[in-house]
Amino acid sequence: MAIGETDRTSTVARGRRAEAIAALFLEIDGYRVLARNVRCGPLEVDLVAARGETVVFVEVRARSSRLHGTPEESVRRHKRERITHAAERLCEAWGLSPRARVRFDVIAVELEPFGLRLRHRLGYWHPR
Repeated sequence: MAIGETDRTSTVARGRRAEAIAALFLEIDGYRVLARNVRCGPLEVDLVAARGETVVFVEVRARSSRLHGTPEESVRRHKRERITHAAERLCEAWGLSPRARVRFDVIAVELEPFGLRLRHRLGYWHPR
């Protein structure tokens, strides 16, 4: 940790790096990144991307160890509900059809001493 850096700032910095890596990964994989860190009141979606007719809401999770589980395991029910609610509000605000194909993904980034491991979990959850 650098001088003047707290655990919180290092966590935020790690998250921002992971989001940038995830956005680049999506672009290389043929997605168009439409928005990053989209706020909808108190709700936030890390990345919104599209490929073809599908709009994808992406939660990015980074971990430097598996001490508390994998990154994707940390996206619990409450977080999924908040992202789903934000996505519904954003679709409405952006004028997307209620029939638009929407998917909820997780990109897990595990930061290792000499690199990283990335997993793109398509359709990680489906709203009711």
